[in-house]
Amino acid sequence: MGSVWLAVIYIGGWILSMRVFGYFWKNRKLAINDAEPWFGEHVARNQYIALLQQTEPEATETQLMAALLRRAMEDVVRVLSMREDKQVLSNLVKQGTVGDDIMAQFALSEKELEAEIMAVIEEANTFKEGWGQTILQSASEMVMHEKTKQLQKELATRKEEEARKQAHRDQRKEQNKALKAKKSADTKDQPAEKVAAA
Repeated sequence: MGSVWLAVIYIGGWILSMRVFGYFWKNRKLAINDAEPWFGEHVARNQYIALLQQTEPEATETQLMAALLRRAMEDVVRVLSMREDKQVLSNLVKQGTVGDDIMAQFALSEKELEAEIMAVIEEANTFKEGWGQTILQSASEMVMHEKTKQLQKELATRKEEEARKQAHRDQRKEQNKALKAKKSADTKDQPAEKVAAA
């Protein structure tokens, strides 16, 4: 009789532990699915789709191609960002700083980005045969060109700021020199005034 109760308790314990495990596993899956996407809204893709759906006036082929190229540029930026993030994230997972759920979210975002890139290539081939093979390369070059222009602007701004600071320093030096010269002239004039008063 005792062995029957032992078996019932053993099986009951297993069922209870499996239910608890299932509950936490389900919540973990829901947390991954409800997690925010790795990137924000894909504005360039939305603009391209809006142009495609525009009827009055209908978008020209040139406008659509430009919008598709802008969409590809955004995808290239995201790919570059994900490459950097992947290295950092894998190191953090190894250290135990972040959980596997974030890595799962990252992998899901990677798959979504791959699907997006394939969609861009297919769309490009509808405009011009073979453009799908070169659109990403063109987009990469344009992204690098924009980064270079941005760096040049930042350098020019820094140079202007430095020149402004240097001019301000020079102006203060001149003012200090003028004040010192005035003080020394005043101290030279004071003994002569005292002698004249005596």
